[in-house]
Amino acid sequence: MNDVAAAFKLVRNWRRYEAVLHPRTIRFLWHWLRGSTYLPYPPLKLHLEPTSLCNLKCPMCPQSIGANKDNGFMDMDVYRHIIDQVQGHVLEVNLFFRGEPMMHKHIGEMTSLAHEAGIKVHVNTNATTLRAKQTATLLDAGLDKLTVSFDGADKETYERMRLGAKFELTLKNVREFLVEKQRRDVPYPYTVMQVILPYDPTATRPETPHGMRELFAGLPVEEYDTRWAHGWAGTMMENPVAQPEQYGPNYHPCNWLWKSMAIYWNGEVVSCCADFAGEQVVGNLLEQSLMEIWNGPDLIKLRQLQVQGRYREASLCSGCDALWQQDSASWKVFDGVGATADRLSPSEATWRHKTVPPRPAVVSEERTVTPNEAPFSEPVPSVNGAALTNGKPASAAASATSRRGTND
Repeated sequence: MNDVAAAFKLVRNWRRYEAVLHPRTIRFLWHWLRGSTYLPYPPLKLHLEPTSLCNLKCPMCPQSIGANKDNGFMDMDVYRHIIDQVQGHVLEVNLFFRGEPMMHKHIGEMTSLAHEAGIKVHVNTNATTLRAKQTATLLDAGLDKLTVSFDGADKETYERMRLGAKFELTLKNVREFLVEKQRRDVPYPYTVMQVILPYDPTATRPETPHGMRELFAGLPVEEYDTRWAHGWAGTMMENPVAQPEQYGPNYHPCNWLWKSMAIYWNGEVVSCCADFAGEQVVGNLLEQSLMEIWNGPDLIKLRQLQVQGRYREASLCSGCDALWQQDSASWKVFDGVGATADRLSPSEATWRHKTVPPRPAVVSEERTVTPNEAPFSEPVPSVNGAALTNGKPASAAASATSRRGTND
């Protein structure tokens, strides 16, 4: 009976697993594990922020200390321009980054436009503004995955972690969403209740708080995801969750630089989803093509630093705990493949090998592309069929400068 139930769940949630087996995912893994720095494929995922603004000041988030470089709402012309560029190439768009996506009044339309382009959509929300109208809009749009940040099974804990939120109201919002999903008898969005806990060095792993599952008993929650608060590349904590001395033998280059791209509301691209302050801006999608940025000198250099074990030379990477967290899939899943260790410095490589492998030649920033690695070709940039001037739609460019802080 358990086997039948497991098989049914697998089929029911096929879209969730499909991306793992996608040829583009396999291609990403191949280039990441072999330490390629020039990538003949586009990013698999985009972190695309509808807005950089948030209505809460959670103590574990850089929003609470005003870390954002700039604030505003993404104009729909900017959004369409980005989706036009990535259609047919990107597998998933995560409609969240620094802000609360439900604050953008066109979040449903954004979801629909991405779906029309064949792209899966994931939204992460604090659910404080999730009302019946938004619930209907997101369910109608076919949202693939919804992660709800709900950091406490009781009022005191929740409101201490989610400053500015009301426990009873948010709980009501989430339950009503789940009831409507259940009433429609649809498997999507795949719904995750995420709990962020202050790091406890005495615990081996974060545990879902007692009573959390009871809050949503009988409702269609597919997963409970409990994790430690991290340091946001040193922004929120001086000491990372796990230190190199503890997990050093399992170092792998951060796979973010091989699979993902983070985009601000105004089209600016940063190297990492932890970059709230714009420390490492690597381009702007209103002025450059996706692949010009993806294989531009800044990102190639960051990949080189990662594969050579020189991550401390990059300001964000040097303070990041994600490289060393015990549950990181970067080593937990692929530690059996030692290809990346061969591209570390001898001292770093010794951590993983009894003998030091031969030191490889430094990866050149420019190299010949083989026929099997032909660069991804960009379509002529356009917005709604109109050609762009210098890669930038006039209305979008105006919006990025004149509509800052508005939600038009």
